[in-house]
Amino acid sequence: MRTDPASGPASGPASGRAIGAAGRWEHWEGRLPRFLQPPPFLTPALDHSERVVRPRLALLYFCSAVILVPWTILLFLTLPGRERAAHWDVAWGGFDALLIIVFTACAVRILRLSPRSAIVTAVAGALLVTDAWFDVMLASTTRDFVEALVMALLVELPLAALCFRTCFRVLSLLEQARPYLRELGFTVHHGQLVPPPDWPHPSGRGGDAATGA
Repeated sequence: MRTDPASGPASGPASGRAIGAAGRWEHWEGRLPRFLQPPPFLTPALDHSERVVRPRLALLYFCSAVILVPWTILLFLTLPGRERAAHWDVAWGGFDALLIIVFTACAVRILRLSPRSAIVTAVAGALLVTDAWFDVMLASTTRDFVEALVMALLVELPLAALCFRTCFRVLSLLEQARPYLRELGFTVHHGQLVPPPDWPHPSGRGGDAATGA
C-alpha cells in the first residue's frame, strides 16, 4: 500500500503492524550502547513512523564481519606468496571500465545537484583505494612497485580523499536537515518521506530536476 503524502501518516492494520514491530525492536535496541542507538531527537519519531532500513539488518553486517575474522586469518596463513592468475587483462581492464562508469556517474550527479552523488562518490573512493592497494601489492618488480606507489600517493589516494570528502559533505547536509524535518512533522512510511497533512504540495514533480534525484 502506497501512502498518499497529502493524507499524512498511514493508518490501519499495516501501520499498526509497523509500529508494533518497531516497539518490539525498541526493547532489544534499548540494551545496546548509547553510541549504537539512534540520536535522541529521532526517538519520539519512531512511535509514529517507520525506519527506512530495518535495525535487524545491522545484525547481518555484524555477523558477516565476525565470520570474516577467522576466514581472513586463514587466508593470511595458507595462501601462497605467488600465484599465476588467469584473465589478468580482463580483470584489470574491466576494473578500469567500472571506474569510467562510476566517474561519469559522479560528474552527472554532481552537476544535477543530486543527493545521490554521495553514493557514487563513495563508490568511486572505495574503488580508487582498492586500485591503489592492488597496484602496489601486486607489483612484480621494484620498478613496478615504485611506479605504483607514486601513482597511489600522488593520484589515486588524493582523488579518493576528494571523493570521500564530497560524500561526507552531502551526507552532512542531509544529517543536518533531519532535526528540522522532525520538528516540522515529517515522517517516513513505506520508504517515503511523508509531510504533515497541512504541508503544501510542490508545484512540480517531474524527474530529477524537480526532486533533486
